[in-house]
Formats: sequence, structure tokens, C-alpha cells
Amino acid sequence: MRYVCSVALAAMLLAAGAAGGEYIPLDEITPGMTGYGLTVVSGEELVEFQVEVVGLITEPGVRQQFIVIRASGEAIERSGGIAQGMSGSPVYLDGRLAGALSRAAVWAAEPERPLGLVTPVQDMLEVLQEVQDKDRPLPELPRIKPDPPARPQPSLQQGQAEESELCSWPLQAPVLTSGLSERAVRALREGLDLKAFDSPLTELLPPWADSIPGLDDLGIPRVISAAGVSGASDWELRPGGPVGVGLMVGDMTIGALGTVTEVEGSAMVALGHHFLFSGPSRYFLTQAHVMDTVQALDAPFKFGTLGQVEGGVLADRWAAVGGRTDLPPAGIELNFEVTAAAEGRTESYPLNAVMAEEPRLQALLLYLAGLETTDRALDRVGEGTVSVSYVFQGEGMPRPLVRDNVFLSTQDVAAYVPWEAAAVLNILQYNEFQDPELTVVRLQAEVTRGFRATVITDLVVHGRTFGPGDIVPFTVYARDWRGEEQDWSGELSIPLSAQGPYVELRAYGGPRPMERGEAPPLLETLGDLITYIEGVPSNDMLTVELFLLDPLSELTGVEYLAGIDGRTVTLPDTVVAGEVSVYIPLDRGG
Repeated sequence: MRYVCSVALAAMLLAAGAAGGEYIPLDEITPGMTGYGLTVVSGEELVEFQVEVVGLITEPGVRQQFIVIRASGEAIERSGGIAQGMSGSPVYLDGRLAGALSRAAVWAAEPERPLGLVTPVQDMLEVLQEVQDKDRPLPELPRIKPDPPARPQPSLQQGQAEESELCSWPLQAPVLTSGLSERAVRALREGLDLKAFDSPLTELLPPWADSIPGLDDLGIPRVISAAGVSGASDWELRPGGPVGVGLMVGDMTIGALGTVTEVEGSAMVALGHHFLFSGPSRYFLTQAHVMDTVQALDAPFKFGTLGQVEGGVLADRWAAVGGRTDLPPAGIELNFEVTAAAEGRTESYPLNAVMAEEPRLQALLLYLAGLETTDRALDRVGEGTVSVSYVFQGEGMPRPLVRDNVFLSTQDVAAYVPWEAAAVLNILQYNEFQDPELTVVRLQAEVTRGFRATVITDLVVHGRTFGPGDIVPFTVYARDWRGEEQDWSGELSIPLSAQGPYVELRAYGGPRPMERGEAPPLLETLGDLITYIEGVPSNDMLTVELFLLDPLSELTGVEYLAGIDGRTVTLPDTVVAGEVSVYIPLDRGG
């Protein structure tokens, strides 16, 4: 079911509010009017600041309509100006709600006197109406990344001086994190390139889903690390009070700190601008606490923490975010546990969190959770070998996806723990068959210091001549990273249909890329995709495979090989590396 904002309904709501003395529409506002705004600078107390209307921006379109105000008073002076986190602070003119403080600005005629832009209330009421109309089930989320919004650079109107150019910038709500290390926060800002890790699985990613944007890419300028707080018994959703827009809650928290503009029953609107500009959304509406407002050289900002979930943020539009206290989203549970064994000790660290269903960021949030869990268990950054097992469950999946793998790194083993699961999440999220409706991701990993690796050194074929239909006996030789030799023997059959001057016998570790003569897998359902992902060889597998030449090779002069039979042995908790090939001439007996 698709939900559409009703402009007519919003207009009726505005008219009713104006008649009842609640809202003042843009066409009744004139320069020179004075009023006040509400916000929290520190702690729980609502404080007023004074506003004076300087002018109006009434260019066509929702994105170009603002009330230009000059803010003053102790709250503004103490904050060092209009601060990030004040976005959403309600502004009242003539005793009626005019809109929400949403942007800071500088007017060319008075560059020394900073101004603020107020998003008109009628634009925010459309978002309020949208979330009031929502009911379970929540609408399907968009799966394509929208274009980044353009920042307005409007001109002041209503008869101002010729030097009326106004430069403005959004008061982006600062993102608060708890339970994340400095490098996890850095990854949150920078994003994640899934194809930076070599795996055939990444070939299943569509081009628009192989790279995860970070908050820098999404226009979020400030990320603040702070300790979490427990639920406050006296917290309430009120105009001017703080509110959290959560992306992850639990043992790790990530979310934006903003200010509530209006509350109507169980519905509310806040910020006066977008957060991630996702349209229909399923973020967590959380308690929030403002510790203080900090003056900074670039822009002052509110510093605080997020608390427990109180509902859901269901709309993320240009003019506001809107939510409901009676519709908390379920989210996706993350149940991770990493065990690290080294130097005679074993540390096991669990992490339980719930992440919001935000398609653009889910894989990054999962990666951060796995990275942070591993870092805490290891208490170091460096080399090691890790065995990883993960499970995806979803109401839209025919069955859970279960996969195991082993990774080795000489530099940063923790980075390898969650990356494949993050890639698989995006593969499932953007599959062409059906929505997996993910509910739970479980991940277990065991890290050991040092390198548990085996390198293939040789492949020997026992015999001199072979023809179609013959059995080829072989032995694979390898050694571990400390030099201990190992060998495995087996046999493969050359099919009677074999053509060309030779066949190739190849020994290799882990998965391999597709050959020219092989057709891509035929996947017709989500179940087929799950089976294929589970069947991609893991890095602890040693495979000996027989390849035949396609008849097309003789016509083109290019090798078109295809694997037709193989034998595999698994070396548990050990990465198998290397590749050796033997070319066997085919004897057709004259």
C-alpha cells in the first residue's frame, strides 16, 4: 500500500489550527513581527529565545519557502549562535506556531549578524498528516538511493535592500554514537566498499549496492561519541524538547539528536528538515538528553545522549521528520559473539543490538557491529585467523541462510569478521526476486593469533598417457605456514565426450572465478540465491578440478574452459592458498 501526503488535508489542518489560534500560515507573516522559540540548551529545562522576522523567502516549491528570523536572547548567546541540534525548535509568532528553526544563514547586508531560517509550519503539517495516516503494516521502503538534496541559496524578499543575497546551510542534527571505537566511527563517516574484499560473492551485488555511503556522503557533518543513558522517567515528547532519531539501539547506539516541533496525540514532527531524506522510513524514535551546547569554530552544536525507544520515525521528508509513539518499528536484531584466544587467555564478547531498516545503511551498520565486537574481544588491532559462521533469517525468506568461512590477515583480522556477512546482507536486500524481510542476523567468530594457512605447492598426475574415459589419479602436495608438509590423493575421470588436444587438472584453495566457457548460475527464486550463496566454496576448502576445452576454442583461438568434475577436502579453521595446474595431453589412440 502506498501512502501519499495530502496537501488538502494539511491545508484543512492549518486552517483549523489558525482558527483555533494554534498555527500561523506563511501569508500572514510580515517582516518586523516578533515572537519566541523554545529549545533545551542543557539538561531538561525548556528555555525561550527571542525572534524577529527579517523577511520571507517565497520562491516556488517547498524547498524554497522560509521565514528569515534574527534570533537573540540568553539561550542563543550561551550557545554561541544557532546550534546544530536546535533544528526543530518551534518558533511562535503572534502566539501561534509559525514553524521550526531549521537553518543558519548570513545576510550579505549584515554579515556580522547571523540569521536563522524557519521552515513554515504548513510544510511540516503535511509530514504530520502523513504519519497520522500510517497504520500497520508499514509501507514498503524505497530500495534505490535518492539523489542528494540541493542546498538552497535563496534571496531575501519583501522589499529588502539590494544586498539581499542570503547564504544558508542546514542545521544538520548531530549524530550521537555510544559503544563505538574511534575507528568504527571513522568507518561510519567514510562508508564501506564491499568490493575491496576479494570474493565471488561480491559479483552478485548490483552496481548500485557494492558501495555503502558513509555519513559524510549523506551530508551529516558531525558525529559525536558519548556514553549512553538509561531511560529517564521524566522524559516527555514536547515541543522544544530533545528527541532522538535512532539507526541502532542496544549495546551500540547510533542516531541523530534533534528538537521536537509539534506533538499531536501520538504523532510528532521534528527537525524542520530531513535527516537522511529517505521518505518513508523506519527509524527508532528515542528519548534524548542534552548535556550541554558546545561552542565551536565551525558551528556550535548540542552534545547529548540517546535513550530508550519510544516509538518510530516513519517519514523523513524535506520539511521535517515525523513519527509516532504507538508504532515502534521491529528493526533487525543483531546477535553477535566473538571469541579471541591468544597468549593463554580466551576472551568472549557478545553484542546484542537492533538496527533500523534503512536499506542504504544496513550493511554498514552490520559491519560496524561486527568490527566493534571483534575489537572488544581482541583488545588489539593486528594479524590473525578467524573462523566465522553467520545466519540470516527473514519473514520473506523460504529458509534461513547459513554460511561458514575462514579468513586470514597480516594487518587487521577484525575487518574480515563482518565484511562477508555485510555483502550478503546487501545481496539479499537488493535481490531481484522478493523482499527477504530480514528479522535476525546471528554471527559467531573465533579469532586466533597467528596464521593458520596451508599453501598448495605441487600437483602430480600418476601416469603418462590418458584418453577420453580414462581415470586420472593425482596427489596434491602442500605445506602449512610453518613448513609442515601434507598431501592428499584422489582420482577424476575424463569424460568420453572430451574434445581438444588436452584437459587441465587444477588444484586451488577457496573459491575461484568463473571461466570463459562456463554459463552463469541460473537463479530463478530467492531460494535458489540462498542455495548458491551457501554453496560458494569457503576459504578452508582445497579443490582439485578437471577442466575441458569448449569446441569454440578451436574456432576463436581463445581458451574457453569449463570445470566438469572435482574433488574437495576441507581443512577446518585453515585458509588454503595457492594454485597449481597440470595440462594432460589427450591420447585418442590414433
